[in-house]
Amino acid sequence: MVKEEKLGLVLSGGGSKGAYEIGVYKALKKLGKFPDIVTGTSVGALNGVMIVQKDYHKALKLWKNISFSKVYDEDAFPICDNPDIADVYKMYAKTFITEGGLDIDALERLFEQLYKPHKFFSSNIDYGLVTYNLSKNKPVFKTKAELTFENVKDYVIASASCYPAFKPRKIGDELFIDGGYYDNLPINLALKMGATEIIAVDLRAVGFKRPVKTDAPITTIIPRNKIVSFLVFDKAKSREALRFGYNDTMKTFGHFDGDEYTFKKHNLINNYNRYGKLFEDKINDILKDVDDGILGKIINASIFKAIVKDKVSYNHFNQLVEEAGKCFKFAEDVLYNIRTYNKGLLTELSKVEPVDINNIINKIKNRKLKNLIDRRQIVRLFYEAIINDKVREVFVLLPVFADEFLIALYLYIVKNNVIGFY
Repeated sequence: MVKEEKLGLVLSGGGSKGAYEIGVYKALKKLGKFPDIVTGTSVGALNGVMIVQKDYHKALKLWKNISFSKVYDEDAFPICDNPDIADVYKMYAKTFITEGGLDIDALERLFEQLYKPHKFFSSNIDYGLVTYNLSKNKPVFKTKAELTFENVKDYVIASASCYPAFKPRKIGDELFIDGGYYDNLPINLALKMGATEIIAVDLRAVGFKRPVKTDAPITTIIPRNKIVSFLVFDKAKSREALRFGYNDTMKTFGHFDGDEYTFKKHNLINNYNRYGKLFEDKINDILKDVDDGILGKIINASIFKAIVKDKVSYNHFNQLVEEAGKCFKFAEDVLYNIRTYNKGLLTELSKVEPVDINNIINKIKNRKLKNLIDRRQIVRLFYEAIINDKVREVFVLLPVFADEFLIALYLYIVKNNVIGFY
């Protein structure tokens, strides 16, 4: 008898990082990949309920508008432009010491708004979660078949009770805490429930993960960009995480290009085919005049080492393209067209104020690198030197600013080899 094919979607815990999982879900819907089984821990258990209910728009609305007040009954959290602040963690520590953790009343009310018992139990998608019984010191697994209309809330909230930030959840006479204390990525549970293929979303949050032994294909989606801390609920950061989740999933399944940045399909290979050989020829021409001592120092630079020791490979070239985006502080959650991306780099370069090389050398000598200048000014300096055929005059800076030199060279090649585009 042929085993029925079932796709399992496994959602890890990760607190406020959970927005990313709904971004993944959006992309899976776009790709026509609909799960037959959803398992989750902590926020993954919460998101899993909405996915089982097929409440995509409700999930999207929740994460697009998330805030501290929706999750906590706390007015004391500081509001500021940078949510990654120590004061937030001091507040968690304070409530744990004085009260044994934050109350989860607000989270419970939020879940009551999201949970629709009839939709959940009538759905053709199976469901499982992990929590941890603190009273008996053992993990607890609950599947849809083992849950009731009334106790779904108890076990989902228990799984999401991120102890010691939150108080444990009491069910009967026993205390339960975050399932991440046993398995923060419940792949084994999905397999046990009959999944023959797994898509796992690993938010890389604090928690344990159990070893997995299976022949079933597993595709793991992991954030490629920095996401806000798992205890900080901020609307702007949540929306960014949604976009990251969508973009990373589309890249994982080959529909977008890029690593930390995201480009339309085939953009990067076309960009490499157009400029890669030109870039390689130019850098070889420049380096033939570089003193061996200087070359020996710059060859240890990350991108430079790969490019000099080998030919300019597709992967190394794309690494440089993305490094240019970081240098000019391009947003990482945007879907780019490589032509407009390159044009944007050149536009930003033209806005950079030139800097005197002697100024830089003096600061290097005085060990003031931390307070030096914007990387973009170094790129501008190298770019002007390449244009004016005065690269030898800036060779002395290569050991310190090798990547900036490569970015300048990339922009020079792009600018001078697209007739009529810029």
